[in-house]
Amino acid sequence: PNFTMARGFDFVVFGASGFTGLRVAKYIFGNPDLKELKVAIAGRSQSKLDNVNGTIGSSFPTLVADVKDEASMLAMCNQAVVVLNCVGPYRFFGEPVVKACIEAGTHYVDISGEPEFIERMELTYHQQAKDKNLVIVSACGFDSIPADMGTAFTVSQFPTDAKIGNVQSYLSLKSGDAGMAVHYTTYECAVHGFGSQEDLKQVRKHQPKVKIPSFGPRPPKSALPRWHAPVEAYALPFPGSDASIVRRSQKALITSESSVQAVPYSAFFTIPSTLWTSVFVAMGTIFGTLASFNWGRNLLLSYPKAFTFGLFSHEGPTEEQMAQSSFEMKFFAQGFSAGLDPATAKPDIKVCTSVSGPEPGYIATPIFVVNAARTILEQASKLPKGVLTTATAFRDSNLVERLEGAGIKFTVHQA
Repeated sequence: PNFTMARGFDFVVFGASGFTGLRVAKYIFGNPDLKELKVAIAGRSQSKLDNVNGTIGSSFPTLVADVKDEASMLAMCNQAVVVLNCVGPYRFFGEPVVKACIEAGTHYVDISGEPEFIERMELTYHQQAKDKNLVIVSACGFDSIPADMGTAFTVSQFPTDAKIGNVQSYLSLKSGDAGMAVHYTTYECAVHGFGSQEDLKQVRKHQPKVKIPSFGPRPPKSALPRWHAPVEAYALPFPGSDASIVRRSQKALITSESSVQAVPYSAFFTIPSTLWTSVFVAMGTIFGTLASFNWGRNLLLSYPKAFTFGLFSHEGPTEEQMAQSSFEMKFFAQGFSAGLDPATAKPDIKVCTSVSGPEPGYIATPIFVVNAARTILEQASKLPKGVLTTATAFRDSNLVERLEGAGIKFTVHQA
């Protein structure tokens, strides 16, 4: 059905007055390709929404809606074809939006990187969303489109009859002289994410057990940094949501009996110098320990700059810092040609790809989430339905081509 005829807006950006939400609104406003879309901005405060329009020079219609007021959520969702939810931490504010979207028959995307919230939404709402023909997709920002679509892109470079051993991703962040910074909300999500490990275990107890087949040598499983020559840096396991998201995509391939092979996946981030590696390990240890206690979380949240060497702050990055920053995520995969026995042979196919783009949190994230929403808007009838990961939803869509047109590079280095 053509929803737009019945609904006032193609997109509603919820949380548009937040640090990232504002940039999502700004990206839509500044993008000539999106001019024909009907877009509204929504949030709790009329004056803050007016301020968004004032700041970016737009005149988006405004909707006042609050997650604590169910009627306002429903009224907002009833006016949209797709809601872009930019209000975190999702652990506290996400579910009412998902629930209202399903009730209103509205598609949903967000920029959450919180596995406990994301997996709990799938467990609770997948069947309802599927029954209502809806596409509900979390983690449509830098968490975790590069990892999830990048893994799918990497797997697609193998011959269809090959057996793929594993895929590993290595994230490198680059910054200029102005340095790097991340906004407080991202930090808040991370603190509560670490604190919700027990809840995540409970959610996972209810998920069907699905084993991802593995062939050939396994990648190193160590929490300690190791030198990884191909990226010329120390590699540490990446504590974000990438591994959780990509593994769910792989399991979905198995449960849906897809012809695409599911692969074991591991995520790493890279640090070029020994000094910073030890600093990161120390910081991570302190952070992880404190985040598992209520008092520790309060302490971390009260002094973000102190615990992160100034990396996280209420001010977030400056325009200059963002302009000088970029990311590259490199993927290394190996596999076996059809005739080979992985039990005895060495892998004879190696694939290396990358996904790269501008500053990840506030320049690339709007590109990711808006293009994901647009793909749903234009191709909803062709996409699978339910509460899905990005790769499950968009594997057979034109999202990668769309992202390439918007300044995100998907590159094959070796295949």
